[in-house]
Amino acid sequence: MSHQIPRELSDVQYVLLGLIFESELSGSELRQKLREQFQWDTSTSSFYTYYDRLAAEGYCIVKAGKGSKKFRISAKGKKAFLKKLDFHNGLLVTWKKYLKHE
Repeated sequence: MSHQIPRELSDVQYVLLGLIFESELSGSELRQKLREQFQWDTSTSSFYTYYDRLAAEGYCIVKAGKGSKKFRISAKGKKAFLKKLDFHNGLLVTWKKYLKHE
């Protein structure tokens, strides 16, 4: 496990990228997932601001359609997401070993 904490993604960005890792989703689909999976009911403007910032930083691609937007993770976003996921997985392994010895 790397001892360097990945700092390129905030926890919020990490969650948002995880939601679009497997497939392109619309804003309404993503907001529904946030409510159901994380009990996070953000305002529409805040929600789109998060994804617009991810797009501006190159982590996702936003496609505007008729009255809706679709979001897809970029190669840069996948790389950053997997780096943070690998770090978290390493932490879990370490903590599980530590907690067994208590």
